[in-house]
Amino acid sequence: MINDALHQGQFALPIPYYNSDFPVVQYADDTILIMQADITQVLHLKNILSLFSASTGLKVNYNKSSMIPVNVSTNKLNNLAAAFGCQVGSMPFTYLGLPMGTTKPRFEDLTPLMDRVERRLVSCSSFLSYSRRLQMVNSSISPIITYAMCSIKLPIGVIENIDRARKQCLWWGNVEKKRGGNLAAWSMVQKPKSKGGLGVINLRLQNDALLMKQLHKFYNKVDIPWVQMVWFKHYPMKVPHASPEVGSFWWKDILRLNVLYRGISKCAVGDGSTVTFWEDLWSEEIMATKFFVFFSFVRNNNSSVQELLNVDDLDSILHLPLSSQAMEELLILQQELVTIPYNADQKDTWSLIWGSPIYTSRRYYKMVHQYLQVSPIFRKLWSSKCTQRIKFFA
Repeated sequence: MINDALHQGQFALPIPYYNSDFPVVQYADDTILIMQADITQVLHLKNILSLFSASTGLKVNYNKSSMIPVNVSTNKLNNLAAAFGCQVGSMPFTYLGLPMGTTKPRFEDLTPLMDRVERRLVSCSSFLSYSRRLQMVNSSISPIITYAMCSIKLPIGVIENIDRARKQCLWWGNVEKKRGGNLAAWSMVQKPKSKGGLGVINLRLQNDALLMKQLHKFYNKVDIPWVQMVWFKHYPMKVPHASPEVGSFWWKDILRLNVLYRGISKCAVGDGSTVTFWEDLWSEEIMATKFFVFFSFVRNNNSSVQELLNVDDLDSILHLPLSSQAMEELLILQQELVTIPYNADQKDTWSLIWGSPIYTSRRYYKMVHQYLQVSPIFRKLWSSKCTQRIKFFA
């Protein structure tokens, strides 16, 4: 109904360059509508909600509804809220258990999340054995904070506070007499069991692994609203990781993970707009390493593949004159550029080094620990344990 009203001219998109349906975020009975601070549009919205209520029997609770201002004066906001019949709220506000606002969540804004963790982990841990406490830490903590880690970069203080609760549950539960030193270093506890640890999830690593899924969608230009909006708004002719930081705190936190993401991925060039020519892996070898002498004469190290393949005058991108060795590398480079399957009508495709175009946080988490050194003593015990299991099943 709202989109029909948009097409009829009753509404205007709050973000003019965002060419799509009206921005509505909805989960179960929680709905967020982003709209212009215009009294006419507010009255149109209330009329639509009244028609929807009359046709379905579902009623809107205006007493629980709030109007959140974004660069709106107090007087205008009060008039709009009075016309709509709702309360006046402020940022940050809570949606699906997370603080929503234009600034990065503070430590106190995430206190409810930490409180839920402590209530869950400490409630019955004193009645469990060590192995069951370990199982409780692994099975109870993830469902509580996984959604938060998928959405935002958690501050270090929040992760340390949650780790403190997990240590308390694992080592001494609620028993006051047992309070003292831990039985093992927390860094060892967070290693996988096959590497000599207890398999407790490393929250910092897991947070990065989950957020990189958003970065994978972004670099592949997946057809979802936020990806298209960020590309259109901030990077129409620029490579994101080769440009100054712009945008919201959320996007800056996501983009800072590009170093990790580019270390586990490779770009198959389409139009070449998402990858730098010299320092990204889009060919068999990084060009800055392969042609290091010629690279020293380049003016702009952050040029995209699209920019360099469409350049008309090499003099504009080089510091002249070239040395004899740089000239030899230039001739080799020109021969290789002819063989590049460049297609200006096709977008770039980023795939992972484990041979799949699909990114999974679990696969990345496992890959990080893949080459972790294991104590020879533990390796011997682990191999003997596996041998015993094989004999038992045999």
